[in-house]
Amino acid sequence: MLRIDRKLVFLDIEATSLDTLTARPWEIATIERWPNGAERRTTIMISDVDTTHADPKSLEFGRFDERHVKDGRSRWLTESLTALWIARRMRKTPEHGSPLLVGSAVGTYDAPILAAMLARHGYVPEWYHHPIDLVTWAQAREADSPFGTISLLEHSSYDLSELAGVPRPAAAVAHTAMGDAMWARDWWDAIKGVTA
Repeated sequence: MLRIDRKLVFLDIEATSLDTLTARPWEIATIERWPNGAERRTTIMISDVDTTHADPKSLEFGRFDERHVKDGRSRWLTESLTALWIARRMRKTPEHGSPLLVGSAVGTYDAPILAAMLARHGYVPEWYHHPIDLVTWAQAREADSPFGTISLLEHSSYDLSELAGVPRPAAAVAHTAMGDAMWARDWWDAIKGVTA
């Protein structure tokens, strides 16, 4: 059984591109969970997002034009204030060590884009350097053998979460940062043998 002794951060971002070298986050959602089970949810919309290298399909996929608006449900911050907030909320503490990021593509997409944002404003990530990517975990969990993951690569992350008993997010919240962060949290909780 895996026991977690540090803060988990269920994380999702919506960004301007799939290219992690040029993408800029425009919506960030976190669900912080402490070892005692307490949780805090935050959604940030970045007010001054740089769309210079944006991919129109990525913006359309995340419904940027529809959702990048002040609606009272999100904190509305500049990128520099967002970087400061992320640096403070995800810093290493003597009590719990470095926070552990959890998400569906957190290691290959979300974390690198956030790390680049932090670097642009003079901060260094302090989260644990091995985030938990639920797609990789699910592939390993569902494989019949070490080579079984090859066939699972054809499955979407939604297919993999459904194998764990977690339905895909409803259309209204799919590809929103908080909707996907909540989905990642529920998927994590469905994995057997894990306690917070």
